Amino acid sequence: MDSLTFSVKHRDKDRLDLYKHRRVLAFILLVTLVTFVPLGIKNLFIGELGLGFFLLAFELSLIIEVIAIFRLKRQLIGYFPPLFLLCISIVLSIHTFGTLATYWVFPVVMTIVFMVPKKMAMLTNALIIFGSALAAIPHQAYMVTLRYVLALLICVSIAHVVIGAMRKLQRDLRELSIKDSLTGALNRYQMDDSLLMASENAKMGLGTCIALIDIDNFKLVNDLHGHDMGDKVIKVVVERINMNCRKSDLLFRLGGDEFLLLFDSTSVESAVAVAHTINNKVIEGITKLYPEASGVTLSIGIAESIAAEEPELWVKRADLALYDAKHSGRNQIKVYAPEHSRTTSKAVIAALG
Repeated sequence: MDSLTFSVKHRDKDRLDLYKHRRVLAFILLVTLVTFVPLGIKNLFIGELGLGFFLLAFELSLIIEVIAIFRLKRQLIGYFPPLFLLCISIVLSIHTFGTLATYWVFPVVMTIVFMVPKKMAMLTNALIIFGSALAAIPHQAYMVTLRYVLALLICVSIAHVVIGAMRKLQRDLRELSIKDSLTGALNRYQMDDSLLMASENAKMGLGTCIALIDIDNFKLVNDLHGHDMGDKVIKVVVERINMNCRKSDLLFRLGGDEFLLLFDSTSVESAVAVAHTINNKVIEGITKLYPEASGVTLSIGIAESIAAEEPELWVKRADLALYDAKHSGRNQIKVYAPEHSRTTSKAVIAALG
């Protein structure tokens, strides 16, 4: 399932997470401070006012952006101003100093690939390569300029391949960290933030429901047919839940044969209707695919969100409803009601007595 509207959202997928890689930003800022600022001041003194101005303006825009990311946790002026000033600075440098300035282009285009969203990086580097090539032609032979352009294109292409592989690895590692390897359902470590956000939304009148789902007779399936069959049953259950929920609903595996389904802005009536559909589809799927495990059903406890309630208490109410469903003969769907607390307490006391 996809991310819920109140779940923790991914940041820009086309770049590294700048907010977490502050050391990289700090290093880039330090390097540009010790190179661009002296070069900018030097050019002002030797009469190259345009180049000096653009170098210092680039550095100023970069400082503003980095400070905003560090302090405000967001971008302030965006990528465009620094990149535009950087392009102008590079072209003017090559126009003024010739081949000597072209050596600076290589680390610049590589850094842009690593730090800027893919499409913007490709556009910026295309402009830099084209502009720097035009500026370099009067200072060197055409074949030298052609080799320079080819070398830049090769470096940029390699950088894009490498950063693409890194981003894919980053996504894969994140998938492994947040999802259950057997079923693909989210793991319980991702549940707290989503429940907390849903509880906050309930304060603003955006209520919803959760459903605790337990697989009936699951231990019997494992005992009679082995854990391989148990794994197959769990996969079918998760598949049927996903097929009969919206993409904005989130499914978490709590462990073993128990799951929590977090609905997105759903009333109790709608949640009950979906739960009935899921249970019927699970029974139908198990009977069709694995008839030897046809006794599998679901017990489901549903609880509606309450404004200003802690997520732990919300889950506890769903758990009480699930307890009622299990002790009412299984294959049941129960909605939390206040009397569940009293009934459960009596049952526990009777069991202990």
